[in-house]
Amino acid sequence: MIILGIDPGPEKCGFCVYDTETNKVIQSQKDLPVVETLTGIDIYAARADLVGIERVQSYGIPGSTLLRTSEVVGRLWQCSEALRLPTVLLYRREVLRGLDVTGKGNRDSLVRERLIEMHGGTRKIAQGTKKEPGPLYGVASHAWSALAVAVVAGLGVDDASP
Repeated sequence: MIILGIDPGPEKCGFCVYDTETNKVIQSQKDLPVVETLTGIDIYAARADLVGIERVQSYGIPGSTLLRTSEVVGRLWQCSEALRLPTVLLYRREVLRGLDVTGKGNRDSLVRERLIEMHGGTRKIAQGTKKEPGPLYGVASHAWSALAVAVVAGLGVDDASP
C-alpha cells in the first residue's frame, strides 16, 4: 500500500510517500510549500492508496498560525477527496498513540527514535548513507512527522481489514 503522509503548516508542509509492503520511504520533503504539496498529492494520486493528514487541535485560544494551518488542512483534504483518494485525518495525540510514544521529553525526537526503531533499530541501518541508503533515507525535519502520519494511517487501515 502506498500512503501519502502530510504534516501541514501555515506555509510549508512535511510530505512523505511511504510503501507499507517494503516499509520504505519512496519520497520525502521537509519543507514543501503548500501549493507544491497539493501538486504532490496530484502527482501520486494514481499510485497512492491512502492520504494521511495530521490535523490541528487547539488547547485554548487559537492563534493565527493555528488557524492558517487548519485552512491548509482543509485544502489538502479537499484536494485528496477531489482525486477520490481515501483520506485519514489524525490528531497528533493519535499519531503518538499509534506509534506507542509515551513519556516525557521532546515528542518530535521520541517519534523519530520510534520510527528508526521500527525500521532497523539504529539510525545507521534505518537511514543509511548516500552509498547504501536505508528504508528511511532522506527523511529530515518535518518529513519525520509526515512519515509518522503515514505509518499510523497505514496501521489503522491494516487493523480495519478483515
